[in-house]
Amino acid sequence: MAAHPQAQYWNAISDLYRSITRIDESDFHYGPLLDGESVLQLLPPLQLGMTSLELGCGEGQNSRWLARRGLQCVAVDISEGQLAYAREDAAREGVTIDFRCSSIEGFDPDGATFDLITSSHAFEFVANPFEEVRRIATWLKPGGTLMISTVHPVYNGEWVSADEEDGSETWGRLLINYFKPIDDIREQPDGQGEAVISRAYPVSAWFNAFRQAGLVVDRLEEPPASQAPAYASEDWLEAMDECSAIPTTLIIVAHKSGPTA
Repeated sequence: MAAHPQAQYWNAISDLYRSITRIDESDFHYGPLLDGESVLQLLPPLQLGMTSLELGCGEGQNSRWLARRGLQCVAVDISEGQLAYAREDAAREGVTIDFRCSSIEGFDPDGATFDLITSSHAFEFVANPFEEVRRIATWLKPGGTLMISTVHPVYNGEWVSADEEDGSETWGRLLINYFKPIDDIREQPDGQGEAVISRAYPVSAWFNAFRQAGLVVDRLEEPPASQAPAYASEDWLEAMDECSAIPTTLIIVAHKSGPTA
């Protein structure tokens, strides 16, 4: 059976991604060029023994951050290459995390429920993300929190330049149709196999998907770029000026009604 396109893509770039990307291990991150939890303060109060699920964990930085605070963590990613680094780092830190290799669509918690479910920049790669939100909402305990950060629809436009009167050049983002943002199509590094697609959706579509899943939306954030981001690379830092003018990431935080345990 052919490898899942996303698994093929992330396995192929996992070594390069690790070498060029800097993620602050002392903070919970929400996306490239953004402040972390120490500034944004979006997570619920964390308590020893709470259960956590991270979907699209990559190298597991966020789950390790939660595990160091006493949470019981399950972390899921489609890439064995990414998970190999995640397991290595968790072992070095001495934290216990249940890492599992699966796509978000293919993951089944086998009846487990969670106090906190998080996903940082993975849902843009899910073909039917709103269907998954409805499914994932059933995994929350009463009072539990779901946090998804994903690509902002404005960011999936095209970079364009404009000449200023003083002869300088200004870059901006052109989005021809806000309601149908342009797909970010990523070819496989070796040119073989199906491309990977990152999709964006209007902010209202995400808000309505959470509400239709029976969740109460607590926060909807479009944070600006930070001069001291928790997550960056040289390429991202070179785009700082352009990314400071538009939101690159949409963050939705919601909870399931009902008393906590």
